[in-house]
Amino acid sequence: MKRRLFSGITAVAAIGLSLSAQAQEAPGVDFSGSGFLTLAAGKVVRGDAPSNFNGYSAPAFVTDYAQAGVYENNGWSIKPDSRLGLQGTATFNPQLSLTGQVVARGAKDGKANLEWAYGSYHIDDQLTFQLGRKRLPLFYYSETQDVGFSYPWVHLPSGQYGWEIVNYNGANLRYQTQWANWSSSLNIFAGSETRTDNGYWKIYNGKNTRTDSKWSNIVGADILLSRGWFETRAAYVQSDIQNTAALPPYDYTPKARQKIHSLSFSVDQQHWVVRNEYLYMDRKPIGEEDYSFLLGVGYRVGKFLPMATYNRYRMRLTPAHADPAIINPATIDPLKAEGWSILALSLRYDLTPTSAVKAQLDRWRDRNGPNFNTGAPYGNPTLLSISYDKVF
Repeated sequence: MKRRLFSGITAVAAIGLSLSAQAQEAPGVDFSGSGFLTLAAGKVVRGDAPSNFNGYSAPAFVTDYAQAGVYENNGWSIKPDSRLGLQGTATFNPQLSLTGQVVARGAKDGKANLEWAYGSYHIDDQLTFQLGRKRLPLFYYSETQDVGFSYPWVHLPSGQYGWEIVNYNGANLRYQTQWANWSSSLNIFAGSETRTDNGYWKIYNGKNTRTDSKWSNIVGADILLSRGWFETRAAYVQSDIQNTAALPPYDYTPKARQKIHSLSFSVDQQHWVVRNEYLYMDRKPIGEEDYSFLLGVGYRVGKFLPMATYNRYRMRLTPAHADPAIINPATIDPLKAEGWSILALSLRYDLTPTSAVKAQLDRWRDRNGPNFNTGAPYGNPTLLSISYDKVF
């Protein structure tokens, strides 16, 4: 694994150097680049009796559903949360630029993936049109969720940030302005995304299974308002969702419409730091609704930021809401609904203006229905993790 991880990091570095060299050789093109690094390690230090959770050694702690970042009950691991990313922007004139970002993840054995690749055209000082591959702007940290230095935790609360699709390929239009003492940004977007061999579904269908996922006809908007020490953000996204079947002939399931609502609040007032987010996911055509809530409160003491965070995720399965043309309501068991909560105690220390070390203790509590995963839950794990984060 270490050799594959090193190969992925080397590939990311090579891509970054190649892009930089090509841009510098092109006349009239200005190139700017940046990067980020997270070296993290974690261990499940306690939990229920050892068991098998869909091929994972439980008690198992999931820190990144989208990438199948899972700490298993087998000692220390650096894979789930470690990553290296490089981002570069080539500016051709004041109106036109191209941006790309590649990331190598420990959860993917160091494989380098293209996360961003889009062009920007600045229509005027307030309006920007972008086309290409971007991160779905669902949550407060969506656009920086790979940049560990940008948030106070070793890993993001997985109930809020853990879904099967996190990017989209399409277009967006961003409008920025000032309303009295408020800064605002309104973004509307549309597109689609297909993920092959989706890591998210390995957690539910089996570690060695393969499931492809497709979100089509994505349409959404998000708005950000900020004033001094306070920010609030709201987003709405709707799309059609499909997954390949687990049994032959492995075709995609019929399209089902989903609607996602999210709301977040951020406070940085003197020593106090507060992060608060809400999520409601309406997947009623397949008889499912998802809810997530998180609240984190911290208090800065010099370069230290101790913080307590609570994240609660709950699924609701309702056969009466299901569309029989998409799924047989009789196959929906409300007692299979997933649910859990996490209480996290974290401590961040800023080494320099561009680097930090963190330590975190997470206590996961299963709140699943009795028939969830045939009665084999995550195992009530407690995770100890540490990280070094840097931007450059």
